[in-house]
Amino acid sequence: MFSLKILTFSFLLYSVILYTNAKMGTKKTIEQLDLILQFSGWKNLSDINLIKFYSNTHYLQNMIETPTHFNKCNQKIRTLTIYLGCTYAKVMQNLYSVISNVIRHSKRKIYEEKDLINGCIFTDELIKLISLYIVPLATLLKGAMDAFDLLHDTPWNNIEKYDYMVSPTLEKIENIHDYLKKLILSHNDISTYTGALETIDKFFKIKMTNLNKDCVHYCEFVPVKTNLWKEWNHEYKTIFGHAINLVFFKFLTKKMQNYIQTVITEKYFHLGFKFDPITGETILPTPMDPIELDLELRVPYQHLPSPILIGTQ
Repeated sequence: MFSLKILTFSFLLYSVILYTNAKMGTKKTIEQLDLILQFSGWKNLSDINLIKFYSNTHYLQNMIETPTHFNKCNQKIRTLTIYLGCTYAKVMQNLYSVISNVIRHSKRKIYEEKDLINGCIFTDELIKLISLYIVPLATLLKGAMDAFDLLHDTPWNNIEKYDYMVSPTLEKIENIHDYLKKLILSHNDISTYTGALETIDKFFKIKMTNLNKDCVHYCEFVPVKTNLWKEWNHEYKTIFGHAINLVFFKFLTKKMQNYIQTVITEKYFHLGFKFDPITGETILPTPMDPIELDLELRVPYQHLPSPILIGTQ
């Protein structure tokens, strides 16, 4: 009888310990989530009206202002991960509007106008832009989504990889270097340039199709009247005139660089994310060791993913 009481007491004590540990872990996650949402960048995200998840609609402002409760924590994490995915999909859609037009104009220079010199220069500039800016950007955005997803008890990336919206496509864009590293561009062989353009064009068309499918299921975007290509093209024509020449592509390249740097600042660092150059991973602030909230005032661009290099002859 005495042994039975000891056994019962031990079981109860063990259960209490398990329950306490589980609750402490959940409390830690709630505190970390609330800390992350203190970063001012969350209030400044404005590309998405709402997101849809399990037939429910969710608004970012409500998620920021509503205290995180125990039974809603995982749902809030999943919903915010989707919101990040929609935001980052919009970034890539904006960039693709420029990339697709650069490819179209480069092809026209080579095929129709027989302007091989400028056609090659435009292609070189595009590949350099992808290498130095778009690949590192995709690395950061995917890292942010995955780091946030890991707050969930059952991370999406682990159990539903093929249904994990946007992040797998960002990973493929990040790995475009697998295609680009194989390109050896030669000024003595114009087919190396046309082939590069076809490869890049096909690659991004497929990836944008995948992104758009994800967005249909989850995202309702704020309507826009124009895209980056039209906006920058109009600005250039207003300042310089109508010629599609090297000056235009230098102007366009600078615009894309500035846009990408703004995205990294406002949609990555200002949301509390930090890139670890040693591990190559994105990390989140914690209540025990938070990232300083003034980080947004001193964005460390020196700690970004390394670019890739493309061979030329």
